[in-house]
Formats: sequence, structure tokens, C-alpha cells
Amino acid sequence: MFNVRGNYGDYQVKLGPLDEKRHTRPIEINGEVHHLFLTHNKILPLPTHEDIKNNMRGTVIMSEVTVHLFDNEGKGRAVAIKKPKIDGAHPRNEINLAGKEGDDALHRMEANGKLAEETYRIVQEDILKSLKWSELQS
Repeated sequence: MFNVRGNYGDYQVKLGPLDEKRHTRPIEINGEVHHLFLTHNKILPLPTHEDIKNNMRGTVIMSEVTVHLFDNEGKGRAVAIKKPKIDGAHPRNEINLAGKEGDDALHRMEANGKLAEETYRIVQEDILKSLKWSELQS
């Protein structure tokens, strides 16, 4: 187990035991992402220049996004949702500048698991960049 302070959030990473046959190791990540932006059915850690230029119209800003992510194989591709109300990614606050379309898109992405999957991709990138940066500083 180790802790990571990333650019987008803070995480605790737990690595499970190595599966010798499949050469995999389960991963569990708990933490919080400071902000995520839902725009054009994409989840991004930062708004695009175009979104900023348009005053964030059409964007749902999510803040204090709690993450409880499981990757049973540790391959970085799939998130397992064991307890839907707890596991995955859950924003504590939302600023919806996209109206009903933004609300519908967010609920759809929560229901089909895309919010958790995209958040996992962002968190992976953030952890890897932070670990690489700390290695360079050593």
C-alpha cells in the first residue's frame, strides 16, 4: 500500500497478491479527485481551451469526486463495481452548465460505468506522472 499526491487528486493505492498463473495483481484505489469536467460525453481532468472560451457552456463541473476503484486483474483496463453506491466515482458537488442534457449525460455515465472507467484512466495517468516526477526528484 502507498499514498500518492497527484496533480488532480490524492490517492491510496493497495496492491493485492500476485497471481502467478496469470501474472496479474489486483489494484484498489481510494481517494479524491479535485475536479472533473463532463463535456461532449467525455470526462476530462481539465477543461479544454474551447470550453473555457465558451464560458464552460455545455459542461458539468464535478468537484470533490470520491473514488473507490477496483481493478481485479491490475491491467489498467477494467473497473469492478462491487457496491454501486460506494464503488466507482461519485462527485460530492456538481455545477451543471449544460442543463438537462448535462444532467442526463452524468446519470447515464454513472449508470453504465463510464464515469468510473474514465475516472480510473485519469487517476492512473495522475499516479504514474506523480511517481515519475518523484523519481526524477530523487
